[in-house]
Amino acid sequence: MTKRICNDKTGSDKKLHVFCEFVIAALVGVFVSFIHFPSAFIAAAIAFAVAFAFGIWKEVKDSKQKGNHFCVWDLTWDVVGCLAGAVLAFLANYYTWHDIVGNLIE
Repeated sequence: MTKRICNDKTGSDKKLHVFCEFVIAALVGVFVSFIHFPSAFIAAAIAFAVAFAFGIWKEVKDSKQKGNHFCVWDLTWDVVGCLAGAVLAFLANYYTWHDIVGNLIE
């Protein structure tokens, strides 16, 4: 059994990985923005975790297809998209529960 080492650091699908993970994290961020957490970082962490779990699942699923392989670089670009979406989730949660100067809206 030969192991394939992925050299595809900047392939054509990397932008798609970033975009898809960003969209997933942003959508999760919108849904959790209506939940009041002690910190908006929790909403960001949830959005990141859900999006990255989806990215890992997709990469494992695709690696089982004939002619495909598990690409660590795809996961690296997934992390970039997840982080961007998590920032948006943080901002959505924070500004749902705080006014423009940072006071908690009750």
